Amino acid sequence: MSVIQGSTREFGNTTVLLHSLGSSCYRIEWYSKMTGASTSLTRLKLGKYLVLRKWASALNIQDVSSEFDRRNSALIHFLNNVDIVKSKDDLILAAKQHCVNLFTNYEGLKPINKVTFPKPRLQGAIGKKVVIKSKVGDKEIAQGLLLQLVGNQAEVQVPANYNEAIQVRKKFYSKQVYIR
Repeated sequence: MSVIQGSTREFGNTTVLLHSLGSSCYRIEWYSKMTGASTSLTRLKLGKYLVLRKWASALNIQDVSSEFDRRNSALIHFLNNVDIVKSKDDLILAAKQHCVNLFTNYEGLKPINKVTFPKPRLQGAIGKKVVIKSKVGDKEIAQGLLLQLVGNQAEVQVPANYNEAIQVRKKFYSKQVYIR
């Protein structure tokens, strides 16, 4: 795997890299200098995509990955889960547009200009502690670490009921999850 020359761009504390994985496979990597974490969109083969989040080694959290058969779903998931901590909005938008440009180029699609990037409510909280409340919203049911956003759900690492040292991953509707 090698970084394709001229494809690396810096956007404040974010670096976007493009890696070649062979003739038809590639990896777009979003690396945050602030958190030391990276999120990657990889085309493994035609119709097979992987979005992988690697945490900073100091956090001691297992990587989070999601597989996709549809390229648009993979791209949306990737863009919704990149690290935006302490980044200016204009730099985030420019970096996301660069990722879309790389994606359309390597997928053989027409360029997409003036894309709107809605910011998911919890995107800035990925990797931070959150509180999960009941569906009615009046009672706290758990606390944990937000790992990723999956559609209208949030995947959170929470302690197992019987042992605080054991962590389990659960999905909650994002409207139940609040920044601590």
